[in-house]
Amino acid sequence: MGVDKAEVDLLRRRVLNVVGHELRTPVSTLAGLAEQLVDCDDERLRQEITEGVVRNARRLDRLVDDLLLASSIETVVPVGSSELVDLVDVARQTWDGPPIVSFSGTAQARCRPEVAHRALAALLDNAAKYGEAPVTVTGVTAGAVATVDVASGGPAILDAELELATELFFRGERAVTSHPGLGIGLAVARTLARADGGDVSVRSGNSGGLIARLELPAP
Repeated sequence: MGVDKAEVDLLRRRVLNVVGHELRTPVSTLAGLAEQLVDCDDERLRQEITEGVVRNARRLDRLVDDLLLASSIETVVPVGSSELVDLVDVARQTWDGPPIVSFSGTAQARCRPEVAHRALAALLDNAAKYGEAPVTVTGVTAGAVATVDVASGGPAILDAELELATELFFRGERAVTSHPGLGIGLAVARTLARADGGDVSVRSGNSGGLIARLELPAP
C-alpha cells in the first residue's frame, strides 16, 4: 500500500503545531526574563528573575527530554544501576498534588529508581488531568512481575482510543477538550518501562474511566 502524501503532510503539520505551541511558552518566558535581567539593577528583583529563568529552563529541558524519550531515543534513558524498589512507595512519594489519590498494596521491582519515578509520575499526571477522582494506585507482585495499576474514573474510553493511547502525540477526545498537552506522557512511561524490561498498557475500567498499568521485573 502506498503512502498518502496528504496524510503525511497533515500529520507533520499537526506534530509541528503541537510541539511548537508547547515549546513557545517556556521559550518566550525565558526570552522575556533574560531581557529583564539585563536591565535590572534591583538585587531582590534580580534574584526573583534569576529563579524564574532557572525554573523555565528546567521545564524546557524536561520537555525536550520527554520528547526524545517518547521517540525512543535511548541516549536520554536514565542511567544508573537497578535497585530494589517498592513501586507503590515510589508512587506515593511522587504524588504531590491534592489528596485525590489512594494507595494500596506493594509491588517490589528491580529497576532504576528514576525509571520508576518518572514512569509513575507520567501515569499519575495522566490520571489526574484526564480522569475523574478518586484515583487509585494498586500494587501487586506476582511471580516475576511487579505491577502497579493507576485507575481513574470518568466516561468509558473507546476501544480505538485505547489502542493508540500509548502512542506518541496521540490525544483522545476527552484530553483534547479538557487540557492542553503534547500527548507524550504515556509514551514516555512506556519507553522508560521497556528500557528496564517492563511495559505500560491501558484498559477501560469496569465502570468507565481508564486503568494504566506499569509492569517491571520483580526481584
